[in-house]
Amino acid sequence: MAEKETSCTRKSCCGSACAPHPPIINEVPLIDLQDSTLIPRSAFQDAYDSHQALHIRGYKPSKLANDDAELFHADDVKGLFDSLGEQDKASWCIENEKNHKPNDDDDNTEAKPGNFLHNNNKGRGYCSFLVQHSQEVLEDLLTSRLPMVHLPVKESDSKDDATVTMKVNYGPALWLFFGKNYNSNESLLGRPEHTDSVTHDGTFHYQLSGTKIWRLRPTAELMEQNESSPSNKKRKVEESESDKEASNHHIEVECKEGDILLLNTRLWWHSTIIPSQDDPCISYARDIYFSEQKHDCESEPQSNRESSMTNVDGTWATEAIEADTILFTEHSMPDIELPRVQLRTEMASFLDNTASEGPNCQLVELEDDEGGTFMAVVTLRDIREGEFFTLLESDDEEESGDEDCSEEALEEER
Repeated sequence: MAEKETSCTRKSCCGSACAPHPPIINEVPLIDLQDSTLIPRSAFQDAYDSHQALHIRGYKPSKLANDDAELFHADDVKGLFDSLGEQDKASWCIENEKNHKPNDDDDNTEAKPGNFLHNNNKGRGYCSFLVQHSQEVLEDLLTSRLPMVHLPVKESDSKDDATVTMKVNYGPALWLFFGKNYNSNESLLGRPEHTDSVTHDGTFHYQLSGTKIWRLRPTAELMEQNESSPSNKKRKVEESESDKEASNHHIEVECKEGDILLLNTRLWWHSTIIPSQDDPCISYARDIYFSEQKHDCESEPQSNRESSMTNVDGTWATEAIEADTILFTEHSMPDIELPRVQLRTEMASFLDNTASEGPNCQLVELEDDEGGTFMAVVTLRDIREGEFFTLLESDDEEESGDEDCSEEALEEER
């Protein structure tokens, strides 16, 4: 049994670690609404179905349902966070610790939301949090405050549906991203390049304030889908001169205030950059599921959507890995922790987008060439590119409540 010679990193993957594929998708489709308010359904499908990404410009916020309400803006971010319940407050996450300086006057200021979520000219960094369990706050945002809550797409091309938006289902959470990069000589980097282990059909990001640059790279799975799609006649692909070019090709999408980016984050490697600017960079996002059902996410069958989202880091495969592959040994274990889960548990449902398959790795004792033994993490089944690693929990571990799989834990197992 040979050890897998691929580095596996937390919330990041270097380009060379991914399996190369000759064709390159060299653009993200762009639709400019201009004087229109809704995109024809057929135009939307032609653009998104083939690329699993779509950049929309020119959206004009519709009139709020509540005449007394005010549109959500940068000054409201801290107040929004303060109004959340403890569960949602706990989701606050710094996107990149290396770049985060909550207060320009003191490099040692503790990184807390209260020190950073102000619309002022102090601090430099990028964070995110969820609005999910605070139902009244979420409802108020969706019905009275946010400038866009549904994709500006017609339900059909029929004249009778000219003002009816496309019916989709939504995930349970609203994601909010807040960044500040004032008067800086360099851009601010978000999380390292990654994909998301999710089941939905895409996530829309609405740029509420400032500018954000997305760096995108298609996965091998997306390029294979794009190449084999019989209806994808308008896509622009080009043959690469080398495997290196194919694996390192990136597309940059600049989203300015009012822009929308719809992206299948499972099929696109993605990272973000916040350029130096005078305004805070603020965007919010919602996961969507294409369906003929009602907008209310409660109408979506529980088996077809995430029941709850969490804002955490994980460790995943940078390429497809076969069953019975050695990922790490006690001698080569990187500085990571793998969650231990039981078969078909809620944790497995979150970390693995096919929960019925359960954990994908196990800790085993193997024999070396000299007759000695060593501990190793071995794959239980085939693992998809971008899938989180989860470790099968033994009966002893379940009783002790131990959820650690680190280099030290491998040594302890011996």
